[in-house]
Amino acid sequence: MTSVRRLAYIELEVSDLQAWRKFAQTVLAAQVVDGPGADTLLLRIDDRSFRIALRQGPRDDIVAIGLEADNRQGYEQIRAALKKAGHPASDASAAHTAARGVAELMTVTDPTGLALEFSYAAMARPQEPFHPPRAHSGFVTGEQGLGHVMVTVPNKAEAQAFYESVLGFRVSDYVVTNYNGRDASFVFLRCNGRHHTMAVGELPLPKRLAHFMLQCRDIDDVGRALDRVPASGLKQTRSLGRHINDKMISFYMETPSKVQVEYGHGGVEVQDEQTWAVSTYDVTSVWGHKHL
Repeated sequence: MTSVRRLAYIELEVSDLQAWRKFAQTVLAAQVVDGPGADTLLLRIDDRSFRIALRQGPRDDIVAIGLEADNRQGYEQIRAALKKAGHPASDASAAHTAARGVAELMTVTDPTGLALEFSYAAMARPQEPFHPPRAHSGFVTGEQGLGHVMVTVPNKAEAQAFYESVLGFRVSDYVVTNYNGRDASFVFLRCNGRHHTMAVGELPLPKRLAHFMLQCRDIDDVGRALDRVPASGLKQTRSLGRHINDKMISFYMETPSKVQVEYGHGGVEVQDEQTWAVSTYDVTSVWGHKHL
């Protein structure tokens, strides 16, 4: 078992913070709180102090992926594994650690250039429960973490070797397909019961972050969000559908940064590591998810 237990948070650099504030509140039903500086907004979807950090900047893409250990022992096991593999981590500054709301924080860049942050003992605020700005049944987080991210990489095999061999992620399955007219090959990786926490693959997109996923507890919240998209002024990019591997019923839309968000319900949970059979698929969905 890996000492990496879940996706704790992500940070995006965004060019229009106020457009994100409106989008997060009106479409995603995320609670927006002010960050540690005027150039930062934080999105809450559970009792954590934040799950998505938005920092003012021109990139309109992901700038950090936060991965979490259960405790200090697991945290140090991650440090040792990184050092042994030739990827020594650096301790974050006190200010950076405080901004993330964690006990300790270390950073490293993966072989494909993605910035990773590792931590444990994140700040939780059950005394200030998640307060969605519109009626919502909540999101699936807890032991499964924020959700998942799909990132594009220049070399899938290199990325898979790092996440699997160094950080201990397990392969759930592979998808080799034609993605909106382009050949694509992805590997789906898990570190807890969620079918995948990360998907990495080779796809010629202008963004490193292909999409991030939020999983709703109630399918009706997916439908209500789908109804809100036309009024948002943003584009729905894929129709409602069910994925072939994690069985998620979801749709996709553009964010104000043009990266996509998947909004779904009902993903598969891996109950038994010993009996999970890895498969390869040549389509992404059983039905739906048409490119719009």
